[in-house]
Formats: sequence, structure tokens, C-alpha cells
Amino acid sequence: MAETATLKVGDEAPDFELASSTSGDKFKLSDYRGKNAVIINFVPAAFSPACSTQLPLVEQKRGDFEAQGAIPVAISSDGPWAQAAWKKELGLNYPVLSDFNPQGGTAKAYGVLIEGRGIANRVVVVVDKQGKVAWIQDVPKITDIPDYDPVLACDKG
Repeated sequence: MAETATLKVGDEAPDFELASSTSGDKFKLSDYRGKNAVIINFVPAAFSPACSTQLPLVEQKRGDFEAQGAIPVAISSDGPWAQAAWKKELGLNYPVLSDFNPQGGTAKAYGVLIEGRGIANRVVVVVDKQGKVAWIQDVPKITDIPDYDPVLACDKG
């Protein structure tokens, strides 16, 4: 997949600022421009079986991503308290961001929101260091897990 409903490879990635903790910490995409590529993992729901399989896989590959100058994040429409408990349960050491208010706003900007459900489809978007979309990968079924080998191979500029 080289595009979503609103984006294609080469487009400027929509900036966002989302809660990354229960204490009010925020993650702002544009803060990483010129520093790191960002691997955005849109996932439907905290504690769901497929999401709870995918995010530990991202944790396992985190060192490979960071060696290439990229940092992973996960985004779901769950609130920060649920995400904090989920992150702790899974032993994750990367940002899990809340797209809760407005619900699904970032997912909608990226063209991955499942309208009427308020959740994101399972899609990986790589934003390069210049803030451009470098890679988009969706899965055939929402319960499928993305293949991270192409993500590792893509140019993160």
C-alpha cells in the first residue's frame, strides 16, 4: 500500500501532538524533524489480542529501528490511563500515544480512521527525518500483524 485515504508516499506528514503519559507529557511529531524518522504504528485497541501481539514485536525490533535513526510509536484512540496500564503489562519502552481527544483525530488526518467506530485501522506509516511520508503499510485483515522487514529496509532519510 502506498497510500491511505488522505496520504501517499512523498506527502508531508500531518503534525500531531498527543498524550504520551497520564501526567500530561506530550509527543509532538514535528519535534523529531531533522533528528529522527518516526515509525507510527496505528492500532485499533489497547489490550486486544492482535495489538497485544504487535506492540511487543515492535519492542523487539526497537534496537534495529534506533540503529537506523528511527523511533517507533504506537497510536490508538484509547485514553492515557488504559494505555499506561497496557504499556506496563507489555513491558514497552517506546511511546504509546492517546488519540482520544478528539477521538481518532490523528487517525483521521492520516486517513486510517474506521469511521463510525472511532478506532484506527492497523497501518504502519514511516515519517522520514524531513517530515515526509516514506512508507505506508496496511494489513489485509485488521487482525493481521504487519511485516516489519520492509519497514526496516525503507529509506528513512
